[in-house]
Amino acid sequence: MKLAKYIFALLFVGISLGAGAQELRKGVFDLLNLDYPGLEKVKASCEKEAWEDAAEALLEYYRNRTTIKHPDIDLNHLTISETEQKWADDALEHTFFVHKGYQPSYNYGKDINWEYWPVQDNELRWQLHRHKWFTPMGKAYRLSGDEKYAKEWAFQYMDWIKKNPLVKINKDDYEMKGKAAEGEAENARFAWRPLEVSHRLQDQTSQFQLFITSPSFTPEFLTEFLLNYHKHAVHILQNYSDQGNHLLFEAQRIMYAGVFFPEFKEAAAWRKSGIDILNREIGVQVYEDGGQFELDPHYHLAAINIFCKALYLADMNGFRNEFPQKYMDTVENMIMFYLNICFPDYTNPCFSDAKLGDYKSELANYRDWVTLFPDSEWIRYYATEGREGAPLPYLSHGSLASGFFTFRSGWKKDAAVMVVKAGPKGEWHCQPDNGTFEFWFNGKNLFPDSGAYVYAGSDEVMKLRNWFRQTRVHNTLTLDGRNFETTQSVTKLWQPEGREQILVTENPS
Repeated sequence: MKLAKYIFALLFVGISLGAGAQELRKGVFDLLNLDYPGLEKVKASCEKEAWEDAAEALLEYYRNRTTIKHPDIDLNHLTISETEQKWADDALEHTFFVHKGYQPSYNYGKDINWEYWPVQDNELRWQLHRHKWFTPMGKAYRLSGDEKYAKEWAFQYMDWIKKNPLVKINKDDYEMKGKAAEGEAENARFAWRPLEVSHRLQDQTSQFQLFITSPSFTPEFLTEFLLNYHKHAVHILQNYSDQGNHLLFEAQRIMYAGVFFPEFKEAAAWRKSGIDILNREIGVQVYEDGGQFELDPHYHLAAINIFCKALYLADMNGFRNEFPQKYMDTVENMIMFYLNICFPDYTNPCFSDAKLGDYKSELANYRDWVTLFPDSEWIRYYATEGREGAPLPYLSHGSLASGFFTFRSGWKKDAAVMVVKAGPKGEWHCQPDNGTFEFWFNGKNLFPDSGAYVYAGSDEVMKLRNWFRQTRVHNTLTLDGRNFETTQSVTKLWQPEGREQILVTENPS
């Protein structure tokens, strides 16, 4: 019976992935703590050097493991949106959803070209390696039971490993700061940039759960998966970004790795590394008024959700005590900062590199946040669309350290709301836009700001980036249309109380 099963597996792999695409990687057992509870059969087989039996026992263990809880995937209440279904179906033909700014999606060829770069925008090529369509493929598989999604996912996963080797390059080159590279080094600066590696590190924990029951998820594939996953985690530890939101993302996701795969010998060190960085950086990157130091509403929101994701994972797996009360207080302060600069439709102003949100997604944030702060009446007010709780006990508000000021006549959609940005220099995503504002009145944003277009790329792409960054393109007063030479503003007066609210700021020009 066992021989027949292996013959079937070999035939199945040969048909779906190409002969020899998967191998049993016995080296993975050296990376595991074989004394971990539940791995007794795996250890016994390893001691006999019965590697096939060990891999089969390991797969059985993972298919039946129930001790680890995941905040992103609930297999008992799984849903897939129409958009996600399209991404999954398109991916079967190698048309991959990569970047919201480039639609319709590009096709990467029958023989997938992971180096295809149709527009020389770095983000388009970086984000290809985040594999955003993999989790929708997993949802489509789980909900339909159609093996085609799992077969294709396994093929693409192995194809990516084969065509995107990890090679050593200068750390700075991951951010495109060094000299132009060639060949594998050029590809590695996109495929193995730590931020993209961290995306995969987190999302593959969901994909693992979604596909683990598939016949395509063979014992051989499991060993390939775990070796590749371990390589990702080690790469993050050795190549953390220096600062900013990238560092936060990487820390939060290495924590995911340590929690979701405690069977690895280094898992406890991964988890500790992520938690230590988050506990440190929340004090470095967040001003006393709750503003994140990139002074960009979109990345401020991202930072909130990074810190919160760590808490969700900690709550579900029993280690919330590793985050002190000061961490919790700072997260709540960040949410208050964000709420104060948002409009009645929950969207944030597009200052600096910010992107425009949407009502449904923003509402979901508050519904998540209220689970962490159930006693907060003002978070509950937003989470329930005003049906429960109470709004903050004031209207106009100033965050003087971050330089964000809000004039507000009310909290409902018929209010008049003006948000002004006039703060310190800010970090990379901050644009020279101090003095800019957005004005909401009676259900509409009458003065939207320009936001960001692209981040970096070819000379043609950089022209677009630089045009949108100009001070005069924002709702900002300029002298002779010139850009600010510095993004620093000075607040001369902020008077939020009384019948008239007054703000006086000064820009260099």
